[in-house]
Amino acid sequence: MKTELRYLVHDPDEKGRDRFYVRLKIGGRFRKKRIRQPFKDAAGEITRDFMLAYFAALAELRGDAPGEEPAKPKAPVIREETFNWLFDQYYRSPEFLRLDKATQKDKRSVLSRFAEKAGDHPYKKYRREDMERSQIARKDTPGAADKLVKVLRAVFNWAMKRNPKLMSHNPAVGIVPINRKKGGFHTWTPAEIDIYRAHWSVGTVPRLAMEVMITVGARRSDAALIGPRDEFVREGQRWLRFTAHKGRNRFPVEIESRLTPELIEALEKTPTGTSHYVLSARQAPFTIESFGNAFKRWCVEAGLGECSAHGLRKAAAVAYAESGATAPELCAVFGWSNLRTAQIYIDQAEKRKLRANAYERRQAHEKLKSVSVSAKGTTSETNEVKRDGKTNPKLGNGGR
Repeated sequence: MKTELRYLVHDPDEKGRDRFYVRLKIGGRFRKKRIRQPFKDAAGEITRDFMLAYFAALAELRGDAPGEEPAKPKAPVIREETFNWLFDQYYRSPEFLRLDKATQKDKRSVLSRFAEKAGDHPYKKYRREDMERSQIARKDTPGAADKLVKVLRAVFNWAMKRNPKLMSHNPAVGIVPINRKKGGFHTWTPAEIDIYRAHWSVGTVPRLAMEVMITVGARRSDAALIGPRDEFVREGQRWLRFTAHKGRNRFPVEIESRLTPELIEALEKTPTGTSHYVLSARQAPFTIESFGNAFKRWCVEAGLGECSAHGLRKAAAVAYAESGATAPELCAVFGWSNLRTAQIYIDQAEKRKLRANAYERRQAHEKLKSVSVSAKGTTSETNEVKRDGKTNPKLGNGGR
C-alpha cells in the first residue's frame, strides 16, 4: 500500500491486518514508532487522529531536535477492543454516517457519557447483568437510563453484523425498561384544542402552526418544513405531498394530505413564506428544534403546559380513528408501516366511545330510578284491601 507520507511504513501482520510505523534514521540507525489510530475513514480520507499520531511519532523519534518544528500534543491512544475503540469504529461506519446530523449528535452524547467511566473497559466482556447495572445506576433519570440501553443495543447490533464480527452477542437485548410512564407524550383532548384555538386567533403564527399539525398529523420536523412548494391540486382541491423528514435517508415515506377549510383559512390570513408555511418573528423559516421550542412556548402561553407538538399528532390520530378510520387508513395518513401503531389510537378512540356510552347509560338509569320512586308513592286498589273489608280478587284468599 502506498501511504503517501514520508517516513510512514505499511507493514501488515501475518493475518493481513494493517500496521503502520513511522520509521526514521536517527544517529546512524533506524528507529520506528507504531501508529495504532485508524488510517482512513469510510470515505477513504486519512483520519485526523492518524495524522496527529503521525506527527507526534515523528517528534518523539527526533526528540524535538533544535530547528525542528515543536511536537504537537500527542493524540490519545485508543486501545483496541475497548468501548472507546468500538464507538470510534461505529462513528466512522456508513450506517452511522447515514443518520441525520441531529441523530448522530444525540447518539454521540449518550455514548460519550457512558464512555466517561466504561470507555477503557473491554466491550466483549460486557454481559446482560452489566447492562442491567448500568441501567439501574441511572434510575433517577429513567428516560435517560432506557435511552442508554436503546443506543447500546443499536451499537451491539451493528457490531454483530460486521465481517468479521466485532461482537458475538447483544447484552442489551431483552432489558426491561424502567421508565414506567405510559403513553409517552400527552395526547391533546378536544377541549384543549378548543382552548388553544380560543387563545390564538386565526391570523397568528401559533394558530397556523397548530392547524398545519392537526390537519396533516405532522411531526414537528415536518411542520417546520412544509410549505407552498409541497402543494398540488387534485380534483379541484388543495393537497400536500411531502417525504417525512424522520427516516428519510433510510426508509423514505411519502405522505399526502388534503388541506382542511380551517387550514386554508389560516393560510389566507397569515403571512407565509415562498417555501415554508410557518415563519418566525424574523420572517425566516424555523429550524426543527426552534419550531418545537416555540410551539411548546405557545402551549404554555395558552395555559396548556402539559401539551406539546408531538401530543397534537397523537390527537389527530385519535380524531381520525373516532371518525371510523381503519388501521391501514391511519397508516396511509400518518406514514406508519406497522398496523400495531395505528391500533393504539383506534383503541384510544374506542375507549372514548365506551366512556361516553357508559355515562349515557348511567344518566338513563338515574332518570329511570327517579320515575320509579315517584310511581311508588301512589296507591291502587290492585295491591290493597278495599276499605269496605272485601278482598281484592287479585290477591286471592290471603287477605281474609
